[in-house]
Parts: sequence; C-alpha cells; structure tokens
Amino acid sequence: MNPIGYLGIFVGAVLEGEVVYISAIQAARAGYVDFYGAMLTFFLGTFCTDWFYFLTGRSQGRRYLERNEKLQRKAAKIDQWIEKKGTLLLLSYRFIYGFRIVLPLLFGVSKLSIYRFLLFSLISTSIWMGIYGWIGYYFTSWLLTQLKSGNALLAVMTAVVVGVILWLRSRRKTGF
Repeated sequence: MNPIGYLGIFVGAVLEGEVVYISAIQAARAGYVDFYGAMLTFFLGTFCTDWFYFLTGRSQGRRYLERNEKLQRKAAKIDQWIEKKGTLLLLSYRFIYGFRIVLPLLFGVSKLSIYRFLLFSLISTSIWMGIYGWIGYYFTSWLLTQLKSGNALLAVMTAVVVGVILWLRSRRKTGF
C-alpha cells in the first residue's frame, strides 16, 4: 500500500471531513489503501484537528479575552452555556456543520477539563465516523450497483438530489 495515500487521508481529514472520509472508504474498497489503516489514519487526522483547536483555545483564548471586555462578558455566557449543555455539545459538535472549529476553540477557552474533552472527543469522533462510514459505504455501493445494472439515470438523479440538499443546507447555515 502506498504511504502517500495515507498522508492524503490524514491531510484531507485535517482540511475537510465527510467527503474525504467517504473517498478514503472508496480508496480502501478499490485496494489503494488498507481499510483499517485508512480508518485509523482518518481518525487520527480528525482527532489531531480537534485537539489543535482545543489547545489553541486553551493557550491563547484567555489571553485574547483579557484584552477585550466585551468578549469577556460573552465568554462568561459561553462558560455557563457549556456548563448547562456541555455533554450534549461534546457529543454532537462533530455533527454541527460550520462549528467543528469554533466549538473546540470555545471548549479550550472554557473551564472544561482536558480529560473531559479527551473522553468526549474520542466518543464523538467514533460515533461520527461510524455513522458517516456506514452511510458512505452503503450509499456509494448502492450508486455503483445502480450504475452497473443500467439504472444510470436513477443513480445520477439520486446523487444530484443529495448534492443539492447538502448544498442548500450549507448555504442556509452559512447565510449565503
């Protein structure tokens, strides 16, 4: 197996998310990389990204807040919010489109313990990978089966509908 493929998966996990993950699964299915090696590499890339933002928030966040009184008030509210809804946020932040960078930064700035973030980061990433891995594996299998059986129109239309739904969802959440 080519180590460049694993490097690509790791970098892709740091930069993107679902698309790279599904692509890694397909690369493993095609024999370009080992399936378990691809999953481990993607997990490590995702995990390292979360920790980079958490530790950046932990080391730089409070110092940045100290220079801005308005942000200090907001940070106090965020601490209360994390205290009340922390477990739910920690379990779901990987699924909240557009907040995968912001929430680990805020967790780092907050009073959340490193050990609690570690535990929930492992759990959240594992759940996220399980769900998206299953969807990616079986949806692309279904698409390939449709294409091979001559149902190209059904496969293409389904892929277009899913793509449009995801595109509209991302536009709605980003406000563009």
